Amino acid sequence: MPLMNMSNLPQSEQKWTTSAAGLPSNSDEASAAFALVDEFLRTEIEARALSFALGHGLIDFFFMSARDAEELASFQEMDRRGFKLVLDLLISANVLERDGDLIDLSARFRSVLAYRDLLEAKMWFAALVAPDVHQLFDMLLTDVPAFMRQAGVFELFRYDLCLDVTEANIEATSRWVSYTTILTAHEAPACVERLRDLNPTRMLDVGGNSGEFARRTVSFVAGLQATVFDLPVVCELGQRHVAKFAEADRVHFIPGDLRNDVLPRGFDLISFKSMLHDWPDDYALSFLQKAFVALDPGGSLLIFERAEIGVTGEGMPYSMVANLVFCLFSLRPALH
Repeated sequence: MPLMNMSNLPQSEQKWTTSAAGLPSNSDEASAAFALVDEFLRTEIEARALSFALGHGLIDFFFMSARDAEELASFQEMDRRGFKLVLDLLISANVLERDGDLIDLSARFRSVLAYRDLLEAKMWFAALVAPDVHQLFDMLLTDVPAFMRQAGVFELFRYDLCLDVTEANIEATSRWVSYTTILTAHEAPACVERLRDLNPTRMLDVGGNSGEFARRTVSFVAGLQATVFDLPVVCELGQRHVAKFAEADRVHFIPGDLRNDVLPRGFDLISFKSMLHDWPDDYALSFLQKAFVALDPGGSLLIFERAEIGVTGEGMPYSMVANLVFCLFSLRPALH
């Protein structure tokens, strides 16, 4: 059985899909899902071995049953030494375990496959940004504008390509929208379950991306209608994304550019999910002021952002490289 070329797609064609069965339903499950995924992204080399194994069908080969040396020999088409190295790295990372003459997926890794979309998306983005951290680490810490000019990751997040709805712009923008959609699908329960007590009826999600956060919110809050305000190309992708789900008739899109446009009114909940950190403080304050103007009297403003990066006694795992590249962009809670 030769190595199966399942995920060797060009980056512009890389997609992930998620299912309701693999999504957390509350904040505890959401935290546990990310912690479990990160267990298998401890070091860069182990993560790259896992990415190789997923992309070439090796994990699926083991998923069906444990394998002995003869079966493994029939699978490989690469150099024997390289194949042994991959297996050794996967065993070291607790992806695989050896029991006598058999090698099988570990029980712990089988459990993480419920979040395979999140695992693959995080590995893809970590591999994308790692060269920026490797080559420009000093610049990241000392000269952020220069880092932004030189780091390749910012060629991915091209907001200037989100204004005119063309197939080329849709293709370019879909690369990062599909990634952030997977993150949001798994992050949302950490926030939205707390909104039930507010009992909102009309939600405006500013910079709401594919509408995944709005979709997840309306699925948690009975009777809620949501509107996403974002750039035109993003809204086009969002409409295509949300149309696949039962909540499609409760999530609407208004294209616009918050730098120049006012926000629509008539909402008792306005949210900024992982959006404000993209902008300097003066822009963030301007956006918040526009939200306060648009918010109904007595309404609620929700800001959902990641905390600043901290380092524990165990150090920083490779999984954090995706956040490290944005470490100086984190929004201060005391912004005022």
